[in-house]
Amino acid sequence: MHNRGFTLLEALVVLALLAVLLSLAAPSLQGLRQKHQMQSQAEQLQASLLLARSEALRRQQRVTLCVRSTAAHSGPECATAGTWAQGWVVFVDGNDSGRREPAEPVLQLHEALSGFLTLQGNNTVDRYISYGPQGRSQSTTGAFQAGTLTLCGAGQAHVWRVVINAVGKPRLEKAERQEGANC
Repeated sequence: MHNRGFTLLEALVVLALLAVLLSLAAPSLQGLRQKHQMQSQAEQLQASLLLARSEALRRQQRVTLCVRSTAAHSGPECATAGTWAQGWVVFVDGNDSGRREPAEPVLQLHEALSGFLTLQGNNTVDRYISYGPQGRSQSTTGAFQAGTLTLCGAGQAHVWRVVINAVGKPRLEKAERQEGANC
């Protein structure tokens, strides 16, 4: 009579081989996971911008995104220093200041990004991005506000840019990381 199936020894050998193969594949999976996480964060930033724009139109008043404060005691406040990698706050900017006051409603909070990611805006969007009642991006002085936020990941060959045009519409673009780029 022949027994069908595996012996305990055969099953252990197969499991050991699988463990070795998975440990060899893990480093490449880490890079792939970071690549997808980076893209997801870029898409979340674009979604927050679209939310702010649509809420400004709907409410007929200014809605702002600002760099989130990292102070331990602070709630959803705007930072005076740091980068967008600290997270961001989307709020109704009732006094058109570009900074959140305690009475201004928060529409969305985004936590800080993973440690391997950096997110920086150029000079026009390094601290806040604001949308007026017509859905156009505008600075606190009323001038149009266009700019680029660049998302970089340590060890990644590409960067993601969220480009805000003169009327405030954000778009995503994936680009090659430049040699010596400030990321």
